[in-house]
Amino acid sequence: MISPDIPAPVTRRTSLSVCWLEQIGRSCNAIARLLLVVMSAVMAVTILAQVFLRYVVKASLPWSEELARYLMVWIGLMGASLAMHEGRHVGVTLLTERLRGRAKTVVTGCALLLVLWFLWLMISQGAALLQNIWQQRSPALSLPMVIPYAAIPLGAIFMTVQVLRAICRLFLGGGEVREG
Repeated sequence: MISPDIPAPVTRRTSLSVCWLEQIGRSCNAIARLLLVVMSAVMAVTILAQVFLRYVVKASLPWSEELARYLMVWIGLMGASLAMHEGRHVGVTLLTERLRGRAKTVVTGCALLLVLWFLWLMISQGAALLQNIWQQRSPALSLPMVIPYAAIPLGAIFMTVQVLRAICRLFLGGGEVREG
């Protein structure tokens, strides 16, 4: 856990901004949790049905592997957003564990800004990908490919909210910043 030793003064204006961002973050977490539960259940039922049908009935569902693959992508990106919120992503803390005070805050802030830049790339390139595959359909389900690929920019948006919350906490003193 990282808590800046010298937080910036929190004014009423910055407090409202952090409060607004916290509310958005809580909403993103609630949506991600709901999607994780529903998609995990659907994936488990689909895979169990496929195994039963393939090995007991000797018939298979032609679309089950495709659906499971798309659900796994969504589960991975929604789970990454929750992991970002909880500070559970893998991180190299060799340097930050040895630093104290303002140096630790600056290094952590730079790392968060790099993550933010990467997430911006995911959002922009994911949106470009969605525009390119707008008319494409999946082979087995005939599902618009926009649906599976939408997980990329949406997951990155959810993670961006979590990183912005962490940056606000770090520099505005609105609480601890978790480091994963």
